[in-house]
Amino acid sequence: MDNRDASTPAALAVTLIGNHASWMEAIVDYFRRDEVHITLVDDHARALHIVERNQPSFIAFDTDDLDAAALETCRNVRAIADSHITICCTRGDEAAVVAGLAAGADDVLTGRHTSRELAARIRAVQRRRRSAASAAIRRGSAPGQYTCGSMVIDVTRRQVYVGADHVNVTRTQFDILVELARRGGAVTTREELVAAVWGARQKANLDTMTTHVRQLRRRLGEDSERPVFVISVRGVGYRLGPKVKAVDLTQ
Repeated sequence: MDNRDASTPAALAVTLIGNHASWMEAIVDYFRRDEVHITLVDDHARALHIVERNQPSFIAFDTDDLDAAALETCRNVRAIADSHITICCTRGDEAAVVAGLAAGADDVLTGRHTSRELAARIRAVQRRRRSAASAAIRRGSAPGQYTCGSMVIDVTRRQVYVGADHVNVTRTQFDILVELARRGGAVTTREELVAAVWGARQKANLDTMTTHVRQLRRRLGEDSERPVFVISVRGVGYRLGPKVKAVDLTQ
């Protein structure tokens, strides 16, 4: 079911995957008059085809249990789309959150959650999208790349390389890298990083941020005891090292 024409220039494309029809319809109702285009899918196999075709900005999985099948679907979706992925799991614990993030999700909600809670996350992504577009216009010649030692962060293509190797990171992991790179070698507090990645109005989840950073380091091939790229500053936050350089690709 779609509640807005996908051709609307400013429309945020959202795909909801699950079989709790009333809950998903409630999400649609929240955005009846907003610039949001929502597609509802009740079959995981068909969801992959739709996601690959539409490339939505936001994907939500609605599931009772975060089992092997759900995690596999999440991994498959992550492989074909650079979308924000939120998993809504009725029954789950810390282990489920870690498993969901490891499978490529950006956010995992466990326990009883409301349609309003998910709608708030969709709105947060929508605000960031608009803010990023406005910032790009204001900056004009923003850096197309950042380099940090052997790591290259290609902002234009949203890709990361370590040496000659392409590193497959999630949307949230990429946003974390860009925010740290934007600040050069300066320390960014965890609270500042949460606000930059999830939005200032979003309730900060520092434990989730810590998990994302841990997964990001793993994908970058970091030594967990002596990381080179994403460095922890005890009691404060994170910084990038070695020296970060901005590269203007328009020159």
